[in-house]
Amino acid sequence: MQRQQMVIPEIIFNEPQKTFMEILKVHNKEVPFANLLAFFFNPKEEHNLETLFIDALLESNFTHKGENANNETCIGKIVYNKNEVKVKTEVLTHNKKRIDILIISDVFVFCIEFKINHDLNNPLEDYKQYIEKEFPNKHYYYFILTPYVKEVIGSAKEYFEKNNEFKQIILSHFIKNVNEKLQELYPTYESENMYYKYYFKDFIQTVENRKIRSKRHDVFTFLKERINEKIKPFNCEFHKKGFLEIRLQHFNLKIRIKNSGWQIEKWFKDENGKWFKDEKIVYIEKNKNYNDIVNEVEKIINKTYN
Repeated sequence: MQRQQMVIPEIIFNEPQKTFMEILKVHNKEVPFANLLAFFFNPKEEHNLETLFIDALLESNFTHKGENANNETCIGKIVYNKNEVKVKTEVLTHNKKRIDILIISDVFVFCIEFKINHDLNNPLEDYKQYIEKEFPNKHYYYFILTPYVKEVIGSAKEYFEKNNEFKQIILSHFIKNVNEKLQELYPTYESENMYYKYYFKDFIQTVENRKIRSKRHDVFTFLKERINEKIKPFNCEFHKKGFLEIRLQHFNLKIRIKNSGWQIEKWFKDENGKWFKDEKIVYIEKNKNYNDIVNEVEKIINKTYN
């Protein structure tokens, strides 16, 4: 986030709704995500959506990575035999590396790398060599599905210095295409089909939750820096439970994001060492900017120590 940027994104005030994937603690793991997507990519599965997910992927805008990076339009429609489509996950290459998803048809092969948590540092050249050797005389399409733009590092960075076959697609764009095609081709599907209702909607919410938490982390990081610049010698830190904390001599301040805006709490420690929250909580409306929040924190501290 650039330092001059003062606008706080509205999305951070959306409270993440806990999903089944989060309850199972698989929301940070790529294999369960890939397996779920592979189910919907497979036109022979019981979701009865045929090739909707494949076609939505083909119609999703992508960006080339690396030094030759440039914005591109979508691939568009491809004529293929849906009865010959096969979908595989965790495919081992000749060098024992794993490709997240392979979609093979009579005319094309899709290689899909699914990146959730980490920067892009995969053996892309190895994927490419395996696919071209195992599936000759087909059209090859290489995709990187990510929740947001990923940094390219390591072997992947070296690969992109000379190649740009792999195309990055943002998950939210792909999901938008799926929903639009769903409304167009299967207008009653969302309410009637259990696979979409329970599985894919849970997937969508899990991706949305990641976006909310990522944006919140960016906002907290920027706010923390502003507080530490202006309010010295006190130190503001990010707490692992998702709020900012300023530890003072007689109390701690906790800064939280809520649906209605910002919440600043005073916490005291009693004689038994147990923490309790002051009943007087400061609320700040969501339309306020970073300076407003920093000024309010400074006011609370000055009122206590002056």
